[in-house]
Amino acid sequence: MIIHGPPLLSDPLFDTVMQATLDAIVICQAIRDESNAIVDFQVVRCNEQAATLTGFTVERMMRETMLTLSPDRLDNGLFETYRQVVETGLPTHLTHHFADADIWMTQSLVRYGDGVIGSWADITPLKRVEYERQQEAELRATILENIRAGVAVMTSVHDTSGRVVDFRFTHLNAVAGRITGRQPGDLINELYSVAWPEARTNGVLDWHIQVAETGETVRLDGVLLTVGTHSGWYNIQIRPFRQGVIATFTDITALKKAELLNLEQTDLLRSVLDSSSNAIIALSAVRDQTAHQIIDFRYTAHNEANRRNMNGTDETILGQTLLTFFPNMVDMGLFDRFVNVVESGEADRFEQEFMDDGWAGWYEISALKWSDGMVLTLVNITASKTRQQELELANRNLLYANENLQQFARVASHDLQEPLRKIVAFGDLLHGQFAAELGDSGSDMISRMQSAAQRMSDLIRDVLAYSRVSTHRESLRPFALSSIINDVQFEFQNSFDLVNLRLQVDELPTLRCDRVQIKQLFAHLFANALKFRASDRPASLHISCRTMAGTVYPDLLNPAVTYCEISFADNGIGFDNKYADQIFQVFQRLHTRQQYVGTGVGLAICKRITDNHHGAIIATAIPDEGATFRVYLPK
Repeated sequence: MIIHGPPLLSDPLFDTVMQATLDAIVICQAIRDESNAIVDFQVVRCNEQAATLTGFTVERMMRETMLTLSPDRLDNGLFETYRQVVETGLPTHLTHHFADADIWMTQSLVRYGDGVIGSWADITPLKRVEYERQQEAELRATILENIRAGVAVMTSVHDTSGRVVDFRFTHLNAVAGRITGRQPGDLINELYSVAWPEARTNGVLDWHIQVAETGETVRLDGVLLTVGTHSGWYNIQIRPFRQGVIATFTDITALKKAELLNLEQTDLLRSVLDSSSNAIIALSAVRDQTAHQIIDFRYTAHNEANRRNMNGTDETILGQTLLTFFPNMVDMGLFDRFVNVVESGEADRFEQEFMDDGWAGWYEISALKWSDGMVLTLVNITASKTRQQELELANRNLLYANENLQQFARVASHDLQEPLRKIVAFGDLLHGQFAAELGDSGSDMISRMQSAAQRMSDLIRDVLAYSRVSTHRESLRPFALSSIINDVQFEFQNSFDLVNLRLQVDELPTLRCDRVQIKQLFAHLFANALKFRASDRPASLHISCRTMAGTVYPDLLNPAVTYCEISFADNGIGFDNKYADQIFQVFQRLHTRQQYVGTGVGLAICKRITDNHHGAIIATAIPDEGATFRVYLPK
């Protein structure tokens, strides 16, 4: 190894300067190999500051080479820097971090002969302060860029008189850029009134100027503003900062819309509740602090119907307790029912009569658990309850009347018929035994008496039949109408044969009906066709069937039901259609007894039977051409 260099300075003044300076001074000589290449450096002079800074003693520093003391200097580039200073002669200033000691050092290097004079200074405290400031700046920037509020820092712009008239952006975060629709970098140094012209007319610029001039912070909540093409609500805070202001603004549009929607829904709910004629009350439970048992309920909300019933206002009702207004609910058992609803969670619905002022009458009460309380709905059913009670009374009276009617039927079928039978029997005896003594006049009177008794017997029988149709009903079951028609036809066959009646029966369906009553209905219509046949032509009867909607005769039938229309069309004497309704009334006759026998009850029985089956019967006719009776029975 070869060391070349000028003689070392040995001036006492130089030594004094080296020891007195605050910087570390190190003089190194290059160590070259046989090819004259620098391979290391040897410290030939240094002061105590250098030893302190490196952690080595002066003696060790001057005894060992650079790479022996710090081999890492070959890797971190310091050795190469020293070498370049010697070879180029160019002074160098550098800052380096020594990771093992965690210190920062600044070095000024100049060539001295075939070596280097280095002036070192420990700048670790300065670097740490700088690092902390950088960290704080990065933290502030991170916070500003990540908070949901827009932040704009602005300096004041003054006119010639010194008044604040505008502001100039110095910093904006990303949120502020998104709200304004501009890139934050594009807004730096731009005037506030230019970036947002509406600020001059909507009062926002005036708020900023007020803060800059007074030094007092301004906070505005829920301000509706238009920024560019976006209209929304903002919370704004403007506070003084150095020679300007800092504006923080939060877009609360979504929250405000939700709030407005909630208010709208609340108003809608209040309007719906107030439009109800039923009292609706929300009650919260009042509990004993020790046992935590419900001891009362407190009015939380109610509607207009309850205000009217209680003759009060929100101020006089809400916050009060249920038992304050209605202490008798405990004795009535209602309080325990309400407690059970809250504790069990099971809804309750019942009817209750009240005698209190404003609540007198019958109510249907519905109690439903709500949080730690319940919602009560009270429907005034006084009118329907009164009608129900009247109906029950009418039903009882009807049952009583039916019992009387049945008693009459029993009397009519036995007690009234017995005297008539005796009248007829004694008439026969008188006519048979005393015909000669009675003569023609007496015999005629006896015949008239027996005829009247027979008519009376027929009338009693028909009234009895009508009564039984009204009071005796069997349960409805499916029956084939064709089978019932066949049974009736069999019973009337002899009568049909006598008058040579032509009968045509189309296919008939199976319906749910009272078989006995339907058979009786068909029998009366058969008898009607026989009785009112025309004398100048052979009698005919055509029975047909079709499906008919109840909407065809909405006054007679249920529009929601489909009916089977069974038509009995004959070619008899017919009648004037103005009597179409009259013929179904009891005892109503269109002809005298001399013309056609009968009591006028048969068609009334037909109508009663169709009524029993929730159907109807109508008749149409053409005088001297025939009549058609249409029976409607639900399918």
